[in-house]
Amino acid sequence: MALPAERRQQIANIVKERKGVTCVELCRHFNVSPGTVRKDLETLEEQGCLQRTYGGAVLTEPVREKTVRFAEREVINAEIKDRIGARAAEMVCDGETVFIDASTTSLFVAKHLRGRRGLTVITNAERVVSTLCDEADIRVICTGGELRKSNLSYVGETAEALIRNGFYADKMFFSCCGISKKFGIFDAVESEANIKKAMFASAESVILLCDSSKFEKLGFPKLADFDMVQTVVTERQINGAWAEVFGERGIEVLTAR
Repeated sequence: MALPAERRQQIANIVKERKGVTCVELCRHFNVSPGTVRKDLETLEEQGCLQRTYGGAVLTEPVREKTVRFAEREVINAEIKDRIGARAAEMVCDGETVFIDASTTSLFVAKHLRGRRGLTVITNAERVVSTLCDEADIRVICTGGELRKSNLSYVGETAEALIRNGFYADKMFFSCCGISKKFGIFDAVESEANIKKAMFASAESVILLCDSSKFEKLGFPKLADFDMVQTVVTERQINGAWAEVFGERGIEVLTAR
């Protein structure tokens, strides 16, 4: 019999693949009681992985959000993303090596790195490559892998292995689909999350780019706990409970100008 955490992960995968499932099906599949299934679904709903319905569960909207094509997402909150990208780019020193993920917010970091000297940028984002391809003094390395056409990004085991086994970076810049004080940091596409996790493991410092619209927003899969992050860059002053969350973990918060 699977451990509770393993069973819940399997349930989340089933709902993601089939868009919905009934409690009866889950009881039969895992040979557990209705009460156990009910608790599993309650936990997964709290994590934003699914939405409970009468007699089962369905896929939640946050997971579907990333199906919007990159060009459409790039213009959403573009002014805020640009400010965050500019503030984050100030953290990069000439001569450093940086990871940049394939999020639209991270693309704005790349735009503000143009004109810098002696940098190496490692990315799985085709748009980052095209943004920096004419920069004579910036070395650009693309992971390769399978192209996700909707996101213009490269994913899969080839890309993950290249990052884990071949490269090290001074800083890693990434964004997410949501963050929760209780549960941590979430993405919306598992293959993209795996690339980011590989970058986490090979970076000296990890910087989260997160505008205020993503606070207390859940998704699937879970990407990381806050302990993985050293710095958060956002567009508004952080106070109250969120200040406590970041302060307790020693996370520096930078506010975009």
